[in-house]
Amino acid sequence: MPKPVNVLDYRERARKRLARIAFDYLEGGAEDEIAMRRNREALAKIEFHPRVLTGAGTADLRRTFMGRQYPLPLVVGPVGFCSLFWPEGETAVARATAKFGIPYVAGTLATTAMEEVARVEGVERWFQLYAFEDEARTAELIARAQESGYTTLVLTADSAVSGKREATMRHGGLPVPKTPAFVWDVLTHPGWTYGVLRYGAPRLRNLDPRSEPRKRGLAPPFSFDAVMKRSLSWEDAARFRKQWKGAFVVKGIQSVEDARNAADAGIDGIVLSNHGGRQLDSSPSPMEILPEVAEAVGGGKMAVMADSGIRRGSDILKALALGADAVWLGRAPIYGLAAAGEKGVSAVLGILRQEMESTMALIGVDRLCQLNRDVLRPRARGRKP
Repeated sequence: MPKPVNVLDYRERARKRLARIAFDYLEGGAEDEIAMRRNREALAKIEFHPRVLTGAGTADLRRTFMGRQYPLPLVVGPVGFCSLFWPEGETAVARATAKFGIPYVAGTLATTAMEEVARVEGVERWFQLYAFEDEARTAELIARAQESGYTTLVLTADSAVSGKREATMRHGGLPVPKTPAFVWDVLTHPGWTYGVLRYGAPRLRNLDPRSEPRKRGLAPPFSFDAVMKRSLSWEDAARFRKQWKGAFVVKGIQSVEDARNAADAGIDGIVLSNHGGRQLDSSPSPMEILPEVAEAVGGGKMAVMADSGIRRGSDILKALALGADAVWLGRAPIYGLAAAGEKGVSAVLGILRQEMESTMALIGVDRLCQLNRDVLRPRARGRKP
């Protein structure tokens, strides 16, 4: 294949390299995948209002959010089962992220223990928390993250139950069931299969940190819905924050009302997210609600971040112009991981950085603070303060 020049080229390489069950898990959305498509459609409908002869020079991509300045307005978000895409996947993503000086969010459902990710030199570590029905188990995860030097705790609030991801269900779910279809799948993807045979089946190491990281054979069964807390509340969020000594973020906000609730609760930051279209299929695109949320709770009250559907550097700038303080990346860096490991993640982040720089030059700005709704066509600006 020709050298990849954009994120979707890495997606295509990932599709060819991965066994079908792995790619379907990465790419699949909930039910009819309406929300997943609408995430991209919402971004595609936003047009810039370019200005020329503005005197704009070299693009300055530095951004201050969550009380710190970063060289890029980005956070690499959590993706479960990363070692399903590349051996020791979370550490590969963390190493690439560290090179760009932006935060990496390790997940509860990671296949690398949070303590191992914490040993990656130079990475700023945030930890994404799923709340368990067993409160002691949740408290243990929080304590381990604290002891491992994670700076920010991110509570995922949009997953009272797992979304109905039918592409994965057709394979029998994860961990991988041993079926004739699976055997054929692995035989026809030898590169992916070699990694699994050499490094062992992906296991949820944060849930069983004593398990052998390279143990052969199929991973033990795991039921998300059987162990996660369905009745998660703002009172639970307050309790987790009290346990945590650091910044606290709530991910999965999908309404202005909940954004206000977070602000009233003194939360440090929120992530507008529909989980990449993987949970509630008829959910709004974060870009559709971002202007109103930014108007209601932005402006320094707390960090307003957004994800879902980001595939271009121009997508990132659109989100910032609509009021986001920073943008989270989900699938995009994992396409790079699945295609080429750490080098692929670095390449994807580099592509997005270059696209941000070129887009800024073409719309006539050279600093991110110049991005507001005036750089967008009127129909894309949303409500103005």
